[in-house]
Amino acid sequence: MVDSGTMRGVFYLGPGNLELREVPIPSPQAGELLVKVNTALTCGTDLKTFRRGHPKFPPPFLMGHEFAGNVVAMGTGVEQFKPGMRVTANVFAPCMQCYYCLHGQDNLCEQLHYNFGAFAEYMILPRSIVQLNTFHIPDHVPDAHAAILEPLISVVHGQRRIAIQQGETAVIVGAGGAISLLHLQISLLSGASRVIGVGHSDTRLQIFSQMGGSDVINTHQASAVDQVLELTGGRGADVVIECAGSSEAWESAVQMARKGGRVLWFGGLPTGTILQIDPGRVHYGEMSLLGVHGGTLSDAQEAYRLLVSGDIDPSLLISGTRPLDKIEEAFQRMIDGSAIKMAIIPG
Repeated sequence: MVDSGTMRGVFYLGPGNLELREVPIPSPQAGELLVKVNTALTCGTDLKTFRRGHPKFPPPFLMGHEFAGNVVAMGTGVEQFKPGMRVTANVFAPCMQCYYCLHGQDNLCEQLHYNFGAFAEYMILPRSIVQLNTFHIPDHVPDAHAAILEPLISVVHGQRRIAIQQGETAVIVGAGGAISLLHLQISLLSGASRVIGVGHSDTRLQIFSQMGGSDVINTHQASAVDQVLELTGGRGADVVIECAGSSEAWESAVQMARKGGRVLWFGGLPTGTILQIDPGRVHYGEMSLLGVHGGTLSDAQEAYRLLVSGDIDPSLLISGTRPLDKIEEAFQRMIDGSAIKMAIIPG
């Protein structure tokens, strides 16, 4: 057990307003775990929350959800985890009782239980997360690598939706970000013979190439749509994966896909965003336009397998470390493009 006392945690108070607070260390209730956070990673959702808030979580709240840490205390009824075990977890768990859960779409659960608070020295894992979506970290997996599990789950889910086949050509829009680099690795594992990266940062595009990307297109230097068409004999790509999170990227992704192709819109847009897409291209071209949200329990198991086996290498996704009191500096590095992800070390 951890002695009662206080801990430091980063609270979101409003757009651009964070505060490092000293608060009591929470005690785990029935079915819960108290985890000492070793590493927490920054992500695009954290950055968007920092800049404009989160629609589901009014301030103030403890930020952070990609983490790895050690179990220090357990609530009653927890049997599968013990003190000292290193663990990581998904950001939510489904209810397993609603319509969607009963139809194998538990990522669309109507009563998702969320898990936040990783930008702190300690965090509580809720009962549902402990039961369904918490994973033991093997000794050979570093904390920072294990913390990548949560975004990897979403990428696995998206990849299952587009089902890349042997020899296909894929385009990833928003190349060089963490999500794109995970999509790149799984696309290659799935048999893609060519993965083209579209982005606007030479530094990030270089990392994309280093990790196996076959071609890169800098949108500041050339028309991405024209270049993709040229690289694919005028047809367009079999699969286009949008990771940039802009309406322009969503629209251009459709223009880059061939007839009969699949488009995965991965990067989220603000509610109410209106797109301009040629319906004839989609209708007569028999295109599949796919959205994605989170991942199922099955996706989580597969992401865990990929991570533990070493099939996924997160090392180039992590650009450096910062302590809790320098988290705004970490966000700034992401904003200016000098970092992909930053590892926040609470202790």
